[in-house]
Amino acid sequence: MRVFVTGATGLLGRRVVTSLLDSQHELTIVTRNATDAHQQFSDDSLEIIEADITHQGDWQTTASECDAIVHLAGAGIVDRRWTASYKKLLRSSRIESTKHVAEVADNILICASATGFYGDCGDQELTEQDPAGNDFLGLLCKGWEEAARRASGRVVSLRFGIILDGRGGALAKMLPLFRFGLGGPVGSGKQYWPWIAEQDACTIVQGALTHDWEGAINAVAPEKLTCTEFVRTLAGVMNKPSLMKVPKIALRVMIGEGSQVLTASQRVNPRVLLDAGFKFEYPMLQRCLETQCC
Repeated sequence: MRVFVTGATGLLGRRVVTSLLDSQHELTIVTRNATDAHQQFSDDSLEIIEADITHQGDWQTTASECDAIVHLAGAGIVDRRWTASYKKLLRSSRIESTKHVAEVADNILICASATGFYGDCGDQELTEQDPAGNDFLGLLCKGWEEAARRASGRVVSLRFGIILDGRGGALAKMLPLFRFGLGGPVGSGKQYWPWIAEQDACTIVQGALTHDWEGAINAVAPEKLTCTEFVRTLAGVMNKPSLMKVPKIALRVMIGEGSQVLTASQRVNPRVLLDAGFKFEYPMLQRCLETQCC
């Protein structure tokens, strides 16, 4: 299968590209920095084109000729404080880019989304049938998925939880704190943190390409853990304490409105995947962390 990939140099994108190449797919990736992409990927069979997909362009012709598009592009949610200008970038990097991708996605479009779609829902169990939240992230994800649905082909929106990869992302930022015994719950600690091992995230993308899945899919592990349970498990794997609490107000002072990513609660059930018979390699957090941290 010839697959067009956006966001290929991001945390998940790098893993997905490697996974797809290992499965003998023919890949074309689009990036704003071709030089950086060439440094990351040495496979000669990989075609790299440079373009800004928040704008229409010649890249769309290449994308339209592919059997499928895997759209993972988007500015980092917690990379910077959410100023008005950064919120605009978060929207354009997801919604505008997705509109342009959808214009040429006549076959299969696999589009990233996030469990932030649901907003802050306490201990309510959430499935793909539940509505979007009315906070910034909820509305962002809703607009993102609506843009994807404009495609004329089969569309899958993967609502990813926290993607756990010891080489990058949230887990890599947490590990140094826990190594020095400085880890602990965020806010009340009662909020649910949906998560997924990076290996399972890649397998889900592969499954979305080859199965007849369609619509929204919660790309999270079946084990539902609160923040406190999550950090206790991580501390246990690392044989460290988890006593350093981060108050909600302190977190908001440090990183602003974006702190809701860590303090909102989403008890997410991967119902569609389970009903489809998907087998998670890492359904339990402890085993996942043992492979990523040890």
